[in-house]
Amino acid sequence: MAVASTPPLQLVVAALLALSLSTTASSSPAPANRSSCYKRLFSFGDSLTDTGNYIIHYSNASGPVLALPYGETFFGHPTGRWSDGRLIIDFIVERLGFQYWPAYLKGAAGKSPAEEFRYGANFAVAAATALSQDFFLKKNMDLLTPSPIPPYSLGVQIDLFKKVLAMIASTDQERNEVMASSLFLVGEIGLNDYNHPFLQNKTMEWVRPLVPQVIRSIVLSIEALIELGAKTMYVPGIFPLGCTPLYLSLFPGDDRDPATGCIRGLNDLILVHNHMLEAKLEELRRDHPSVSITYVNSYDNVLGLITAPTQNGFDKEMVLEACYPVFISGSAAVPCLDPSRHVNFDGLHMTEAAYKLMARGMLDGPFAAPPIMSTCNHSC
Repeated sequence: MAVASTPPLQLVVAALLALSLSTTASSSPAPANRSSCYKRLFSFGDSLTDTGNYIIHYSNASGPVLALPYGETFFGHPTGRWSDGRLIIDFIVERLGFQYWPAYLKGAAGKSPAEEFRYGANFAVAAATALSQDFFLKKNMDLLTPSPIPPYSLGVQIDLFKKVLAMIASTDQERNEVMASSLFLVGEIGLNDYNHPFLQNKTMEWVRPLVPQVIRSIVLSIEALIELGAKTMYVPGIFPLGCTPLYLSLFPGDDRDPATGCIRGLNDLILVHNHMLEAKLEELRRDHPSVSITYVNSYDNVLGLITAPTQNGFDKEMVLEACYPVFISGSAAVPCLDPSRHVNFDGLHMTEAAYKLMARGMLDGPFAAPPIMSTCNHSC
């Protein structure tokens, strides 16, 4: 993959903004509890999961996500989610019967920790990486431009969780109860460890050696949660980045897979990451047989939407095109009439329709084995 070529600056800025901005999630209640046996959900990750942490930390941030058509499908107004509606995490929260809890950094004024974290907390931060800020600084990466690499790597997010755990569980017995009765969603994370370098014109030869280090960081975070007493974890891999309209636009001359039209070299990198992650999770399962650690195959989940669009309700002719290509066309972008016919919304992130199917693959299978709801119902 010839990623050394220099993409237009406005596309670079747009791409990083797409991973960098998010605002507060809606606080409206979810549907009634349907056979939920998890008391809380704690989530970690990046913009695919962030419900407002980035925009709270960088309070002067702005971007197209703050205007329609973002949020139009479900909420009727922008909510900060990089989609026309709900994210995967929203569908999981709904099925577990929880309310849409706020981003951790927002907090809840006047509420006790027990009340504020009644349903858990979301520590995901848009543009976050698995590796630390210091790692990229030592690699001579620019941490500030064209968009910041935030100081909320996965390890930092785990440290924030430890603070919450100390607030809601003052004894070992209370801590064990919280950890054993909670569901942990660790990811999606790692995409930005590759995305940031590519958008700063690093080559594939520069990026590929990062993969083992990214996986090691994810594994260390999972081990930290296990040491604290976590019993149920779901760990998503990365979706096929080479199928996103943004990257197809940034690197139009790169080798395409004839079966999908996606960038072969970029997807090969993602597959290396996912296969290594899956293998490490298998090792963790052997080392910790009392802990349920489930790999979520986000790659095949999304690829199935692309290779069988009509069966999933999408338009075959637009399967590799964005509904609202704001990060490709800029101010000239025109929203599509029906986002539900598109897999991709803005060039990088998916539509609510795609996220709904991705969430279903985790909740009911087949892209998580065991799926979340079958595990929950069984343990009930």
